[in-house]
Amino acid sequence: MLITDIIESQSNQFSATERKLIAYIHNNPNIIFKTITEVIEESKVGYGSIIRFCKKIGCEGFQDFKIRLATENPNGQQKSDLEENSLLGSYRKLVFKQLNVTMRNIDDQTIIDIADAIIQARKIVLLGFGGSFPMAEEFAYRLLRMGFDNTSLDADNHMQSYRVSLLNEEDVVFVFSFSGTTNEILDTVNVAKKVKAKVISFTNHVKSPLVKLSDLFLITAIRIPALEAELGTRLPFYFLIEVLTNYLYDTSQQVRNSLKTTYDSVSKKQM
Repeated sequence: MLITDIIESQSNQFSATERKLIAYIHNNPNIIFKTITEVIEESKVGYGSIIRFCKKIGCEGFQDFKIRLATENPNGQQKSDLEENSLLGSYRKLVFKQLNVTMRNIDDQTIIDIADAIIQARKIVLLGFGGSFPMAEEFAYRLLRMGFDNTSLDADNHMQSYRVSLLNEEDVVFVFSFSGTTNEILDTVNVAKKVKAKVISFTNHVKSPLVKLSDLFLITAIRIPALEAELGTRLPFYFLIEVLTNYLYDTSQQVRNSLKTTYDSVSKKQM
């Protein structure tokens, strides 16, 4: 049974708060693009009420509700650039658009401040979970190649928490999270805050709980439906990694020397 049909069939069973949320859903078909934080702010309905409503209509939570809504009503999604021109041309337009939006959300000083934090850090811990882990892995690889062998990355969430709990105010924690709302990540970030480590986040949502916990952050602001986001592009995240690592290379002789050293260590293995 469709989500919209379930809501209609149970219309006389919803509370006043739930009816308020339903009205918001009907008036905002782009809800599939929004985080729960944005919906709370715009609808004036609390977190608990939204989660209870989602469970009442058979969804596991808000993310599941968005995915099912997007799946059931693809025609209600915003028209995509992918419908225009050739396949490659349309993807090029989409990527350029996402990169342009990302560039508008960052500034030179933030890049400089993050680079300084990396250089001054006693230890650097990288966090990523699920689809965000490969981005943390790429950043860890680049930092090691540039000589920052004080960098660590764990795939297991318990190991992440153990490692972060041993940090102090001289250390930096980099967090990669597309939604900025993943509970496992937020729990570990709260551990980082308790030990006074600096938290720097890469996320897609400026109003997410992760941003509120961060000392510095970089925002991508990719606007795609919830279902597409499960396998959606992470190019803007990799773009930010490119910007940051290239700035470090351009401004630090030590980084350039380390890159040469790590290159020499494997150069004889190449044909």
